[in-house]
Amino acid sequence: MDRYRIGFVLSTALGNLTRYQNLRKFADRDADVEAVWAPVSHYFTAGEVDPFRHWPGPLRARATVWKQASPVLGRLSELDAVVIHLFEVDVMTALRALAVDRPLRIVSGDDAPALDPDRYPMHPRDRAKPRWRRALRLQIDLWRARHADLLIPFSPWAGRILVEGAGVPASRVHPVHVGLDLDLWRPSDRPPRAPGERIKLLFVGGEFERKGGPHLLEAYRRAAADVAELHVVSPSAPAEVPPHVHVYRDLVANDPRLAALYRDCDVLVHPTTSDLSSWVVLEAMASGCPVIVTPVGGIVDLVEPDRTGLFVPVGDVETLANAVRALVDDAPRRRAMGAAARARVERHFDASINVPRILGLVKAAIDERRASNASDRATV
Repeated sequence: MDRYRIGFVLSTALGNLTRYQNLRKFADRDADVEAVWAPVSHYFTAGEVDPFRHWPGPLRARATVWKQASPVLGRLSELDAVVIHLFEVDVMTALRALAVDRPLRIVSGDDAPALDPDRYPMHPRDRAKPRWRRALRLQIDLWRARHADLLIPFSPWAGRILVEGAGVPASRVHPVHVGLDLDLWRPSDRPPRAPGERIKLLFVGGEFERKGGPHLLEAYRRAAADVAELHVVSPSAPAEVPPHVHVYRDLVANDPRLAALYRDCDVLVHPTTSDLSSWVVLEAMASGCPVIVTPVGGIVDLVEPDRTGLFVPVGDVETLANAVRALVDDAPRRRAMGAAARARVERHFDASINVPRILGLVKAAIDERRASNASDRATV
């Protein structure tokens, strides 16, 4: 039987780098798949030649995307399917599919059409756009979702929007999170803190303000400054922070130092104001660390409230402070929640299990298309 020829055009910006690395590691182990990879970072590194460096900003950005996506885009006619997590490429391939039925278009990401802007966890830069631009983007998102051959969103939250709100047939929507590489993320025994030793709280977020960093600092001042220390991993953290707050500005995705910090801390606090999903939450849970988070976007499908973590409303500093103090003061509860968090990741968010599940969905769609084409040829 022919191998499955699958192209992957995936954004690697911010947390998406982790998704790309995990997907590629385990997909490349499948001998039945001939994979073509096009990671799109949206920029050229210091050692690369930027052929568009003199172009105007918006044009330069688009040209960079097409250049980095070209390993897959140049072979579309040879591929059985292309898995996409990139707006521009998804629109282009959707238009192309109106005339050419190969390859299958498979969309995999953490987002969904923003049908209800007041409740959707939209990025502040998108919320600041004129209403007409957001309305136009919504119509484009609905059109490309409805014309995809298969959608594999990260979360049931996004899947419900696609089916119940956007009207995509449920048979074409299969939520599966790529998951974590559990070889990299392991829990520690976390021995009880000695009497008088400070509990260690952790915050991880590239965009300090959007991820709720200011809310956390205020909650820390109110509820935990006397008994806990706070470790902040963020390049955009403020220069001035309270005593017992430690800032790390140079840690990157899958950094062994970050993994060690997760294992050493007692609670992750992630009061994000807008998120579609969260690798940070999964990494903490995989490290045996309970979490305090806001129930935005697909985060609602990551955490079991009161079992693996606590939910607090967005922007509610008082409730956040109370949640922090509750876990700071209750070591047995922290340990029980951390163990349950690790077990949940092992059951539902293990990349060694989930990536083959994703590939299985893609293969099934290809098999169906091949059978349909063979039937068409037989009737000619």
